[in-house]
Amino acid sequence: MLTPRIFVGMHAPPSRGADYALGEAAARHVAQALRMRVGDRLALFTGEGGEFTAAIARIDRAGVVVRVERHDAVEREAPIPLVLVQAVIASGMMDLVVRKAVELGAAAIVPVQCARSQGLPQARVARRAQHWRQIAVAACEQCGRNRVPDVADVLPFAQWLAGVDVDAQRIAMLQAGAANSLAHVARGTGLRGVAVGPEGGFAPEEVAAAAERGLSLAHLGARVLRAETAAIAALATVNATAGDAA
Repeated sequence: MLTPRIFVGMHAPPSRGADYALGEAAARHVAQALRMRVGDRLALFTGEGGEFTAAIARIDRAGVVVRVERHDAVEREAPIPLVLVQAVIASGMMDLVVRKAVELGAAAIVPVQCARSQGLPQARVARRAQHWRQIAVAACEQCGRNRVPDVADVLPFAQWLAGVDVDAQRIAMLQAGAANSLAHVARGTGLRGVAVGPEGGFAPEEVAAAAERGLSLAHLGARVLRAETAAIAALATVNATAGDAA
């Protein structure tokens, strides 16, 4: 059985040899969802690297206390710190993209509102970004990563593009019919970012603006992929090109 992993954040991080009280949500998860008992072992991570090995010392109505045994500087990051720039899509599929992007090693996720994106009311923008950050944490707990990737606030596509630095050629925009495959571009440029469009793809004016900015256009093959499939395939392709054992 895999050792359960619990994210504890940096606000009062654990220290070796000391007792550590889990937060309310984590304690409820350990005691009720996982049904763990005194003596059971678990791993704690702060999101900033490495993990702590611990054993449950007490479970009662007051919460869950663990005894921290040691810190291991283990990392499970992808060989390339790739940023996924993802057009906002339908909520369930966007959740899936965030979860799988974390599993596939994305170093950061930047949600962008594109011309063909699913509408996202302004009142919900901040809540959705926070929701995606929670998904990223849960995905790290599941997949073994000890560094939680940043999920940025939602930006209009044009605003994100305007902020792209001079090394724009190291960002690929997925575009059906592009001259080069993503694998070819990844081998040739040492990619640091991939932009994935919404259902229906990027609008022609967005593609033109990206090309003018210097982004590399790339395709994922002859078939038309759904937006969520394209994001997963793109990350897997770059990882494979970089020699990620995962």
